[in-house]
Amino acid sequence: MKIIKNFSGFINEMVLEKETGEIPSDLTKSSNPSIDSFLGTSGESSDSASKIVSIDKYKDYGTDSVDIAKDLQPISTGPYKWVSGSSGMPVDIYFKSKDPLFRKPSDGSTYCTGYTFAVGYITCLNRGLLANFTDADIKKIQEIWNVGDAKTYPKLCVDAIANKKYSNSKTLGEEVTIENAKKGDFCQIWRSTGSGHSVIVLEMIKKDGKTTGIKYYSSNTKINPSTKRSGPGENTEYFTDSGGKILRKNTYFARISPQK
Repeated sequence: MKIIKNFSGFINEMVLEKETGEIPSDLTKSSNPSIDSFLGTSGESSDSASKIVSIDKYKDYGTDSVDIAKDLQPISTGPYKWVSGSSGMPVDIYFKSKDPLFRKPSDGSTYCTGYTFAVGYITCLNRGLLANFTDADIKKIQEIWNVGDAKTYPKLCVDAIANKKYSNSKTLGEEVTIENAKKGDFCQIWRSTGSGHSVIVLEMIKKDGKTTGIKYYSSNTKINPSTKRSGPGENTEYFTDSGGKILRKNTYFARISPQK
């Protein structure tokens, strides 16, 4: 079995290979690219009760994950692009250090796990869910969300939100079933093609009482008609038993806890 040591690299490699017929050289240089180049350089506080320096940086985005996802689109000025060392995030991520823990790409590009992590982080911060977290906790959550092999973190964003084992006994929400998934939930898709996607649910598509697909928001390879480029936007996909490519038993959902 192939071990996936970097989810974002694997997924984007699969997507690009299928859409273009070749894999760019910068995706083949390393199977486990370092994330050091987009981490902040400041020392992190060891005091979990220290002030969250970012508390006011994102307040204007509110607490609704879908609204946040859409509000981040205008500042995502580049296309969908994964390259080694890129965070894929639409904004710099600050927490308790004076310098950002993660830096957005200089060209404004994004990719799915980076975009959804940024949305999830801002949602949790503005809902008051991070009071007892440290910079190290936030980095660990991002690692699970974005950089983990499929054996260890098969649910990625869902594990990052809901699995205590991966977040020092701290959770940001709960896993939900496909039957209970709804708008605003975070979702990890796996497809029959071997690729996957990290998304935010806009609507669970149903027909005759059966869930047949997912309408979602994320950074996508698909061209967004409003921006005329790939990157943040809406898309709809269907499950394999409904004419699409999403694997029903291998797609996972999580819901971030309500505001404290």
